[in-house]
Amino acid sequence: MRDLVLLLVIVVLVYLFQCICWAPAQAQVFSLDAGRPGRRKRGFTWPALKLTGYWANPLPPLQPLAVVNWPEFQLSPEGLQAGAEAEPIAWEQVALSRSGGKLMCNGARLVAGGADQLKDWQELIGRLKRAKMKDRQKQIATWLRKVTDVEAAKGRLEVFERAAKWLEPAASLQFFLLFILTPLGFFRFGSRALWPLLGAVLTTSIFIVWRLWRGHKALFPADGDARFKALFSALLSPINAIRALDSLAHELLAGFHPAAVAGAVCTEKDFESIAGEQLRALSFSQTGESWYGGQLRAALVEMLRKKGIPGERLLEAPEREGDCVQYCPRCRAQYTKTREECADCGFGPLKSFAELDRKGEKQVAIGGK
Repeated sequence: MRDLVLLLVIVVLVYLFQCICWAPAQAQVFSLDAGRPGRRKRGFTWPALKLTGYWANPLPPLQPLAVVNWPEFQLSPEGLQAGAEAEPIAWEQVALSRSGGKLMCNGARLVAGGADQLKDWQELIGRLKRAKMKDRQKQIATWLRKVTDVEAAKGRLEVFERAAKWLEPAASLQFFLLFILTPLGFFRFGSRALWPLLGAVLTTSIFIVWRLWRGHKALFPADGDARFKALFSALLSPINAIRALDSLAHELLAGFHPAAVAGAVCTEKDFESIAGEQLRALSFSQTGESWYGGQLRAALVEMLRKKGIPGERLLEAPEREGDCVQYCPRCRAQYTKTREECADCGFGPLKSFAELDRKGEKQVAIGGK
């Protein structure tokens, strides 16, 4: 009995490790909860590998995590810029290649992701490269409106929910078989329970693999390598079979902007908070607003307008806390003493609450006249 308890503890620890989702440090991660609003997850960083770990709910109902890693490259009619500090590359000089899960531009990594998403990025950049200068601006603006479309993100979620219709209860059944019925069966019947329980676990695993294959093919038709890896892992390990939904959710919304995902997944309050963060990051940039940043900001403002939220309201000063005299317009951190730049996000110069008070008094005086 002691050996059985030790084995159970080891299996539980392995399963808990499987519940950790690793994502790039700059990515946004959202929990998906069938029938209820999801939420943005907070993780713990691993600086050595530049990764962040996110804890997924280990108990049924299982809530998979969707990773949204918005690319750092910037597009313009004149060329492509791999990052904010990288040198722009003229479209005539852009050369793309694929290496594993990475899309390379002139030998340097441009973006990483699943096969389907890399294919979409490659097709987009290929179209822009072949297009005429006057057409690129329109194509980039159209693409940005597409990736900030909340309704399109909701449509993607509906496909996921159909794919997970039978997979989710099967994974929950596997959890109860492995962690509840198996220990109780051995405790009550001893080794006589081995073969019936093994048959039940194997049957459930096969059913999960079948549903996972159908769902993965529907959501990621071009990613055969990831599909084989997910199927093989689920068939080989009942623990991986329990987390089969993670294989479908991880790259599910990778092609959308984080604000659009928040609009499809989160509550209205959380959506407004996340959209405000993204909008302020573009409006109050240390390097100034680029052409691409302006196009993305316009797309976000249009997305907010469709949701009935004025974009200007999200750029307003936060509610003053206590004796604070300054605030950061980008991250809304507040300070009780004057300083040049924000200690949290590094933005400067900061804005003064006193200036807002004087503007308010002036408006009152004008109204009184």
